[in-house]
Amino acid sequence: QPEISFNYLGQFDQDLEHGEITLSSHPGGEPLSDRTVLEQPLNVNGMITAGVLTLEIRYDSQVYHQQNVEKFARLLQESLQEVIKHCASQERSELTPSDILFKGLSLEQLEQLTKQTASVGELENVYALSPMQKGMLFHNLM
Repeated sequence: QPEISFNYLGQFDQDLEHGEITLSSHPGGEPLSDRTVLEQPLNVNGMITAGVLTLEIRYDSQVYHQQNVEKFARLLQESLQEVIKHCASQERSELTPSDILFKGLSLEQLEQLTKQTASVGELENVYALSPMQKGMLFHNLM
C-alpha cells in the first residue's frame, strides 16, 4: 500500500482561454472533512492555471507532523525550482523516457540513441519495431 499519492490534474490554461470552463470567484470551502480517513497518509495534488503550478498537500496528522510536511513542501519547491532552472538554461529541449512512446527505455539507452542519431537530426520519438521490422532485423543480423 503506497504512503504517498501524487495526482497531476493537468494544465487548464487552454480550457480557460477558450471559455470551455471557468473558475468560480467564490471560495469552494474544504473539499474533505477533517474526519475523512485518507487512503494514503500523504496526498499531493497539482494543476496549472494561468501559467502557475499550484500544489496542494494534504496529510494524516496521526502519521506526519506538521513541521515534517512543511519541510517536505519546502524541499519539493526547491527541487522543482532546480529542475526549472536546469531546463530553462538549455539551448534546446531534451527528451526524457517519459516523453517517448517506447515504454521501458532507460535514460541511458535514450541518451545512447540520441547520440547515435545526432548526424541525421534531432530525435523526436522512439517506437517499438513492428513484427516485419523485427524479422528484417533478425535476418540482417544473422
